[in-house]
Amino acid sequence: MSFTRYIAPCVALMMLAMPASAKNLSDTQQAQLDEIVSLLEDNPKLIANLNQSLQKFVEQQQTFKQNLAKRRDWFESKTHSWIGAENPAVTVVNFMDYNCPYCKKLEDELQKLVAAHDDVKVINIAVPLKQQTIDELGTNSAVYAMNVWLEQPEAFAQVHELLMKKRGMHDARSLEKIAKKTKTEQWLKTPEETGKAVADNYRAFVELGLRGTPAMIIGDQVAPGYLPYPQLEAMVEAAKAEG
Repeated sequence: MSFTRYIAPCVALMMLAMPASAKNLSDTQQAQLDEIVSLLEDNPKLIANLNQSLQKFVEQQQTFKQNLAKRRDWFESKTHSWIGAENPAVTVVNFMDYNCPYCKKLEDELQKLVAAHDDVKVINIAVPLKQQTIDELGTNSAVYAMNVWLEQPEAFAQVHELLMKKRGMHDARSLEKIAKKTKTEQWLKTPEETGKAVADNYRAFVELGLRGTPAMIIGDQVAPGYLPYPQLEAMVEAAKAEG
């Protein structure tokens, strides 16, 4: 059996794993693919593992696309806070945690992004990965923020900013201090509806195969972790180009 018959499934899977727009390979991509083929020709024992890994990757991508399609309308739910354009060319869906240091760092970049691009919308989906509840209050920062967004929206921007500015984990004292400063003390509770909505945020996080915060979905691409502004802007521009 020729080597071509061994390598063909692997190359086919590589092509399947690429976005549709990338199947017309650039010179650089073609050169990289040629290097991979050459590497496998020299190390044929790698083929079986690569084939298995790529099949698993493609399956994961297909599952992600299916779950993403199911959640598209949900991203626009009234429970999620957002900034930027009301009718955007590109939407950045940001799964975040008010107790995550890299989410706090990313916040400045997202604010900069919507200030520089009047056709970009950022949707923040809060998932309390680091802190499910604060015993003294029976709530957490995600539930509190959602309560304010839904019930006292004129105070939300200040609450969100203060939640993001605090270094380290939130506790009862920090939430009570922010609530007192913004006159939102009545929302330091966990109504059943809000609790369910935050739990659904977490379910979406798991369904989409996300593993940590921040995690952004820009178009059909996932950007896990913090991105500096130039990389963030480049992803947004690529999404605009894809339409």
